[in-house]
Amino acid sequence: MKRYVLLLSMLLIGQPALADGNGASPAVVGLPNLLPPPPAAGSAEAQRDLQAVLAVQHSRSAEDVAAAKADAEHSVFRFADAIGLKVQASSLPNTAAFFERVAKFDKAEVKQAKAFWQRPRPSVVSAEVHPLSKEKSGDWSYPSGHATFGYTTAVLLANMLPEKRAEIFARADLYAQHRVVMGVHFPSDIEAGKLAGTVLAEEILQDTQQWQADYNVARSELRKALGLQ
Repeated sequence: MKRYVLLLSMLLIGQPALADGNGASPAVVGLPNLLPPPPAAGSAEAQRDLQAVLAVQHSRSAEDVAAAKADAEHSVFRFADAIGLKVQASSLPNTAAFFERVAKFDKAEVKQAKAFWQRPRPSVVSAEVHPLSKEKSGDWSYPSGHATFGYTTAVLLANMLPEKRAEIFARADLYAQHRVVMGVHFPSDIEAGKLAGTVLAEEILQDTQQWQADYNVARSELRKALGLQ
C-alpha cells in the first residue's frame, strides 16, 4: 500500500491532466492517469466485490447504520472524536473554510474520474443490494468520493496534528468503510478513494502558492483549540 502510494505521488509530478467528455476544464491532478481501473464487469474480482457488499449488508447492526448515515456528511468535523475536539464548529471558521475548499477540490477531481470509468453502483449491479441512501443519477461508483475526502482530510489533519496521527487514520478508515455499510460502494471503490485522497492531499501540501497560507491559518487555529503548542 505505502509503496503504491509513493508510486502515485511520483507519477503525479508532470502528469498531464485529462479533460472530461463534456469539454470542461481539465482537473488539476487527473486521477484517471493515476488510479488502476475498477474490476471488470463479470470478473471474479467484481463478484468478490459484490459478495463483500452483501456480507456487510447482512451483518450491519442498527448502530452501524446510524454511524454510517452520520458519516454521509463531507465535513472535517466528523473527525472531531478522533482528535478530541470539543468546541463548536462555528468557533473554528478558518478550519471550516479550509476543509470546505478541500471538499470542493476533491469533488472536482473525483467527478472526472467517475465519469471516466462510469462504474455502476452496487444496487444497479445487483437487486440483492439494498442501499441506505439514494445516490444521484449519473453519480458513478468508482472511486468513492467519501473515501477520497476522508483520506485527503486524514493526511492533512495528520500533518497539522502529528500527535493524533494514529487516531486520525483509524477514523478515516471507518469513515470510508461506512460507504460499504451504506450499500453505495464496493470495497474496491473505497481502496481507490484512499489512494486518490492521499494523492490529492500531497498535491495540496506541495502547492505552496495556492494552499499554504490557508493551511497554516487552519493549522494554528485547530492546534490552539486543542491546547497544543
